[in-house]
Amino acid sequence: MKQIQEEILKLVSLLNKYSYEYYVEDNPQITDTEYDTLYKQLEKLEEKYPELILENSPTQRVGDRVLDEFEKITHKIPMLSLSNTFSTEDLIDFDARVSKLVPSENVEYICELKIDGLAISINYDNGKLVSAATRGDGTVGEDVTENIKTIFSIPKVLKDKRSFEVRGEVYLPKKSFNILNKEREENNEVLFANPRNAAAGSLRQLDSKITAKRRLSAFIYSIVGDDSIVSQENALNTAKEYELPVNPNFKLCKSIDEVIDYINYWTEHKQDLPYDIDGIVIKVNSYKVQEQIGFTQKSPRWATAYKFPEEELATKLLDVELSVGRTGIITPVAILDPIVISGSTVSKASLHNKDIIDDLDIHIGDMVVVKKAGEIIPKVVRVVKELRTEGSTKYQMPSNCPSCHQETYVKDNDPFTRCKNPDCPDQNIRKIIHFASRDALNIEGLGDKVVATLYDKGIICHTIDLYSLDRDKLIALERMGEKSVDNLLNAIEKSKESSLDKVIYALGILNVGKKAGKILAEKYVNLSNFMNATLEELINLDDVGQITAESILDYLSDDNNIKFINDLINIGMNPQYEINEIKSNNIFSGKTVVLTGKLVELTRNEAKEFLEKNGAKVTGSVTSKTDLVIAGEKAGSKLTKAEQLGIEVINEEQFANMVREVE
Repeated sequence: MKQIQEEILKLVSLLNKYSYEYYVEDNPQITDTEYDTLYKQLEKLEEKYPELILENSPTQRVGDRVLDEFEKITHKIPMLSLSNTFSTEDLIDFDARVSKLVPSENVEYICELKIDGLAISINYDNGKLVSAATRGDGTVGEDVTENIKTIFSIPKVLKDKRSFEVRGEVYLPKKSFNILNKEREENNEVLFANPRNAAAGSLRQLDSKITAKRRLSAFIYSIVGDDSIVSQENALNTAKEYELPVNPNFKLCKSIDEVIDYINYWTEHKQDLPYDIDGIVIKVNSYKVQEQIGFTQKSPRWATAYKFPEEELATKLLDVELSVGRTGIITPVAILDPIVISGSTVSKASLHNKDIIDDLDIHIGDMVVVKKAGEIIPKVVRVVKELRTEGSTKYQMPSNCPSCHQETYVKDNDPFTRCKNPDCPDQNIRKIIHFASRDALNIEGLGDKVVATLYDKGIICHTIDLYSLDRDKLIALERMGEKSVDNLLNAIEKSKESSLDKVIYALGILNVGKKAGKILAEKYVNLSNFMNATLEELINLDDVGQITAESILDYLSDDNNIKFINDLINIGMNPQYEINEIKSNNIFSGKTVVLTGKLVELTRNEAKEFLEKNGAKVTGSVTSKTDLVIAGEKAGSKLTKAEQLGIEVINEEQFANMVREVE
C-alpha cells in the first residue's frame, strides 16, 4: 500500500506541475498525449484505492489556478472539462456506458471539431455583449471582455434583445499565426511555438489594442441559460441564427459507427483546415437525455473528446547540425532524410542536449522515430536499433566549438555543452542581436540579417562597434540606401538615451530578464555602481535569488565584460536611474498597492508607473500585506477581498486628488 501511495503522490505532483506550465504559463513542457497517459494512470489508481485520493489531485478539480492580471468572474454554471478517448475501443466503451444509463433511449450524437484554442464564456444581456471570461479553473475565470470585443467574428449586439450565455473557443487561424510570427521575427521578438499558445497570449493582453492586432477568431459551441433549446443541434443552429460564429463541420450521427466514420474522415483531412484541431468532441444530442445521464464530479457523462494520436514516422538521421547561442550553449539539431508529418515536410528535429543524445544512443546513419510535439515542433523520440548498420558512427558532442573551433566544456550537473570563447563569431552575432532587440535598446533597422551581414563583412566584430559605424561603408552594402543607413545611424545614436534597466537587460547576462533589469537599476542607479555589485547585496534584492546573483557576478568577473561596460560609459551611455524625492507626507511611499477595475483618467500602466516612482510596490493580488487598493469602474473580486480584510480602498477620483497633491 505504501508503494501505491508514493506512486499516487508522484503522479499528482507531476501532473500539477505540468498543469501549471500549461494553464498558467502557457508554456507546456510535455505533449497532451503524454499528459493524458499520466492522468489516466492516476485515475485508475484512485478508482482502485479511493482512500488514497489526495486533495490536490488534478482529478478533483477541473483546471488550475487563475492568473492575477485580470479581474475574476465566477461562472454561474461551471465550465467542466471533458473526458478523453484515444481509440475506437474507447469510443465503443463510451457508447456502451451511455446506453446502459439510458437503456430506453435511442441515443443520437453530435460530433464537432475540437478547436485547438482557449475556452471562453460570453454573456449577452438584452442583446448586448456585457462580459466575457476565460475558463480559468472551471469555476472562476479571467475577465477578458474588452479583448473579446476586438474579435470581429463575435457580435457585440445580437439581432434581438435576447439574454443568454454562450461558450466557445477562441483560436488563431493558421494564416494569422504565420503573419504574427513573421512580424515578431522582424522585430527580434521570441516566436510563438504554435497557434494555441499565440491565441492564449493574445487574449491575455492587458492592452486590448494589442489583442486587436493579433487577428483572433472564435467558434461558439453551446448556449447556456435558455430553456427553449432542447438539443445540441438546436443550440448550434440557434447560435447561427443569431450570427454567432459556429463551426460548419458538425454532424448529427445516429450511431457510434457513424461517429467513428466522422473521426476517420477528419483524421485524414484535418490538415486541410485553415485552423488547428486536436480531436473531435462527441456529445449526446438531446438535452433531456443528457440530463438523465448526468455528470461525474469533473465532467459530463454524456460527452467525450476523442484526441488525435500524434503521428510518428521513421526516417534516416543524416547528420547533426550545431548552433551556438549568445550565452555559448551549443544546441544539436538532427538533419533528417525529409518526411511528411502532420501535413508538413520535416527535415530537422531537436536533439536538445548531450544527455538526450546519450540516452537515445544516437548514431549517424540511424533510422530514428520522429514526431511533432503538440503537432508543431519535431523531435527525435527513439532510435530503431534493429536497423542499425555496422558502419554507423556513435555521435558525441564536439570538443571544439563549431563556430570558433575553441575548446568546449560542460558544467557540473549541466547537460549543455558550451563555448567559453568571448570572441566566438556566432556568440557575438547573437549578443548584438539581443542588444538591439525591442525589449533591450530597440534599435530599429538592426535585424538579424543586417547584423549578420555587418559581421560577415567585418564592419562590426563586437557590440560596441555599432557606435563607430562608417556611413560610407554602410551605403556601399547591397540593399542599404542612404535613407535606410541614416535611419539606422539615428536609431543607434538614439539608443544612447535608453533607460538604465534596458541597458542592463541588453548586456545579455544569463538569467537577467527585463524585470531583474529594473530591480538592478533601482538598486545601483548607474552602470558604474552596478559593476561593483556584491553577492550579499544581490541576494537580498526582491526576485533576484542565488542563481541570478551568481550569474551577474560571473559576468562582472570577466575583464571583457567590464571593458564593454566601460566602453558604453565612454560613448555616453551611462543613464542615471531617476530617484524621485518623495515627500514625507506621500501616502504611497513604502505602501503595497493593488489596482483593480477600469481607470478612466489614467491607463493601468500609467498609474502603476506613477506609484512605483513614488515609492509604492504595485502587486497583482490582494493579501493581508496589501496597504491600499485603488478601485476603478467595475471593480470585482479584488475589491470584495479588500473589504473583507479591512484594507483601505480609494476610488479613482480620490487617487487623482492624491496624484495632484504628490505632484
